Amino acid sequence: MRKLFFANVMLFSPIMTEKLNRRFFLKGTGACLALPFLETWGRAEEAVAAQRFVCVANPFGMIRDAFFPSETGAAAVLPENLAAFESLRGKFTVISNLDHGVSGGHAATHAFLSGVRTQESNTMPDGNVTLDQFLGESNAGKTRFPVLNTSAGSNSGGACELSWTRSGVLVPSIQDVSRVFKLLFVDESEDHAAKRSRRYNRQGSILDAVLAQANSMNRRLSKRDQEKMDQYLTSVREVEASIQQEKSWVHRPRPQVELAEPKDGTVTQQIPIMFDLIALALETGSTHVATLEIPGGFDTKGVGLSGGYHAFSHHGKDPKLMAGQRKIEKYQLDHLAAFIQKLDDRDLLDNTQVLFGSGMGDGSAHTNANLPILVAGGKHKHSTHLALPEGKEKRVPLSNLYLSMAQQFGLPIDRFGHSTGTLELGA
Repeated sequence: MRKLFFANVMLFSPIMTEKLNRRFFLKGTGACLALPFLETWGRAEEAVAAQRFVCVANPFGMIRDAFFPSETGAAAVLPENLAAFESLRGKFTVISNLDHGVSGGHAATHAFLSGVRTQESNTMPDGNVTLDQFLGESNAGKTRFPVLNTSAGSNSGGACELSWTRSGVLVPSIQDVSRVFKLLFVDESEDHAAKRSRRYNRQGSILDAVLAQANSMNRRLSKRDQEKMDQYLTSVREVEASIQQEKSWVHRPRPQVELAEPKDGTVTQQIPIMFDLIALALETGSTHVATLEIPGGFDTKGVGLSGGYHAFSHHGKDPKLMAGQRKIEKYQLDHLAAFIQKLDDRDLLDNTQVLFGSGMGDGSAHTNANLPILVAGGKHKHSTHLALPEGKEKRVPLSNLYLSMAQQFGLPIDRFGHSTGTLELGA
């Protein structure tokens, strides 16, 4: 386990305050680090503990018998690719027969975190906003990054296109571990910070002028054009809010960690590093919401194979190709299990919901049904393998899970995407 170090640590004694939230208050760093619960501080107000969310996704799905246990319930025997989760029993659930009821192969994977296809976003109250961005909105201004969107390398060769704003704009992921590290833990020079602050001021002034002109023009437009203009104005307001949030953090020092700046590399080299950086980002309070994309440019040489990830996913049930695909998927799941274990070791897992999955069910058949879904952590009562009803008429929308996760995150909502209710993971 890597250690964090901070300067000028101030501890608030339970004698000093009746409602202690079990945190180091770190003077001069702008960060906080959760402490383990101590009986001496038994009156601590647990409700104020920050809720966190992490999504990890790939673009090509999972081979079903390598991911879904053949049995259900807490004692279900894990398939070979989930062997690393054995020590995490009681802290995760694999869910079968969950999807969004959409089709379209690769194009439909972009709806994974929203349940809403881009072309239908105009008909939805929140557009095709994804769960990460939805949760991040509620955290805006509370952390340096409302959402930390990352990818373990270039998205060439097949992308998840995982994260979308409510105005239908794709949020690009940060693809280099060195850049993520600098954004999280390396302070800018005063000169650079001052320049950035002035740039935010200029951008804010320009947006003010744009909004004024657009509002004036809006009154003279047809109803259909007004709807288009409203979408445009929503995008402008999102940019304006983002600028204000970023501006407020320009001169705040970043937390310091005992970790050398990592070097960029291939996907397999960056995956474990990116998991480490996300764990540190959560631990230091730099963000409460993060995503990690496993790109289609996965370097199969890193797991001893030859050929492209996409080609292996189109195995056509060829035994050799399927064996290679299982190997690629096992690599992803082994590192996911190590990440979840790390959160548990650092007393973060109980307040962190980790979602793993894909918008592709069967990469070889290009189907978007029965998506590979695994949820770990949080306050959920886990059951190892939960099998939901099969069939179109009995289908439970994946958005029901997202609604439950959003509610546990603390949002007082009763709908997300095409949800029809909530979803309990354990009996």
